[in-house]
Amino acid sequence: MNLRYSISLLALMSFVFYGCEREINLEHLRPDPKLVLNCLALQGDTLSVELSRTWFYTEDIPDVYVSGADVELYVNDVFRERLTETKNEGGYPVDETIRYKSFSYLPATGDRIRIVASKEGFKTAEAVTEIPRPCAVSDCRLIQETVRDTSVWNETIIYVSQTNKMQFTLRDEPGEENYYLLYIRQGNVYGGDEDTTYRWSSFFPDYGSEPLFAVQSSAFDQILGYDGVGGYNGLAFSDELFAGKSYQFNIPWNKSYSYTENVVNHPYRYRCYVYSISRSYYNYMKSLNDLYESGFTGDLAEIGFAEPIRIYSNVEGGTGILGGGYLYSQEFEGE
Repeated sequence: MNLRYSISLLALMSFVFYGCEREINLEHLRPDPKLVLNCLALQGDTLSVELSRTWFYTEDIPDVYVSGADVELYVNDVFRERLTETKNEGGYPVDETIRYKSFSYLPATGDRIRIVASKEGFKTAEAVTEIPRPCAVSDCRLIQETVRDTSVWNETIIYVSQTNKMQFTLRDEPGEENYYLLYIRQGNVYGGDEDTTYRWSSFFPDYGSEPLFAVQSSAFDQILGYDGVGGYNGLAFSDELFAGKSYQFNIPWNKSYSYTENVVNHPYRYRCYVYSISRSYYNYMKSLNDLYESGFTGDLAEIGFAEPIRIYSNVEGGTGILGGGYLYSQEFEGE
């Protein structure tokens, strides 16, 4: 095939494909919007419900938060109160998040909570959950080994290399199915040398080295190099492998950083969050874990060769999640 023929063929194909371009109007596919109800009712904490709406993907940065709704709270099948609308300002994203709060009710173990949200133009959204018993966590500690090296280049630079491990024991209640969520965050100071304000963020501890989480990855994923255990927004797990027993968790990670000798060094801080959660919230978080950390099967789903992962919802008439939980947390300052 000579060069002139090749160029002519490419030009012809470009003209054909250009002529096949079509504009498709997707408006006939637009579904009716639904209310999105999201709430994690924590034992001993004030109840706060975030209410928004679904949106069609052709909308350009829509305002999805729903104001002026009627949100009712029922506890153990008895009407408790209508929640008060508030605005959560100054958060991220910049938009003012609409929340509906109770300023008198504090969830307690065993409470059955029902939330009913209604707004003109939407179907009524309703969800039910229960508040689980507290999780029994003991011996929670941060284990660190730190090595410091120095070098001189105009000024002395200190290099820090750390091996870290978050260790704690979780005792499971026998004779029942229990569900948990583990979340570790790190905090670092921002601002000047005298600043003691910490900014907290997610990071990636090596959850996959913990045998309880390692079994979540299939053998096929491991062969292909998929870790499948990221845990950036926490990991949900059940007591299936240690039902009625105590289990010691060991979550390691490495950290390296440097600073100059004439600058005040503020070590990283770490927070360990362990939740006992309702089955509904476990199903929701597990579906998120499967979506974002699903390995080879998840990649196949993204290109249409496997069944897509559906996010769990227990909201009837709308979507979202109502879950119950109890939070244990511990904060540590590093070396």
